[in-house]
Amino acid sequence: MKADIRVIVKGVQQYADYIDEIVTNAIGKYSIVNGLHIVEYRELCKGGHIIENKLVISNKSVCLYRSGSLFSEMSFIEGECTESDYINTDGELNVKIKTLSYHPTIGDNNIHIELNYDLFINNQFLSNNSLTIFVNEMAL
Repeated sequence: MKADIRVIVKGVQQYADYIDEIVTNAIGKYSIVNGLHIVEYRELCKGGHIIENKLVISNKSVCLYRSGSLFSEMSFIEGECTESDYINTDGELNVKIKTLSYHPTIGDNNIHIELNYDLFINNQFLSNNSLTIFVNEMAL
C-alpha cells in the first residue's frame, strides 16, 4: 500500500435508550514497521480541536492511540478485556474494553476491520459498540 491513504472510521455506540453513530473521514499516512500496519491521521473535532490518531494493526489485534485535546490508548484483542485511562479536559476516566469480535482483512491496497466490543467506564457497563475501519490507497 502507498504511504498516502484515506481513512474512514465508523463507530456505533448502542446505549440502553439510544444509538449514537460517528463517522470520521480523513487523509492519513500508512507504513509497515516490524510487520505491523501503522495508520496515522488527524481528526478535527467540535470547537476546532485536533486529535492525532495512530492505529497499530495486526492479524490478532488493533490498538488505537489518541492524543491532543484528549489522550487514550485502546487495545482490541478478540476475547480479551483490556484497560486504560481516557484523559480529557474534564478529567480522567478508567476505561475497560471487552472485545467480542475482531475481523481484519488486510490486502495489498486496503485494510478493512470490523470489531464489536462492550465499553465499561469506571467499572460500569456503558454501551455495546461496533467499529468499522477502512483504509484505502489514495487515487492519483
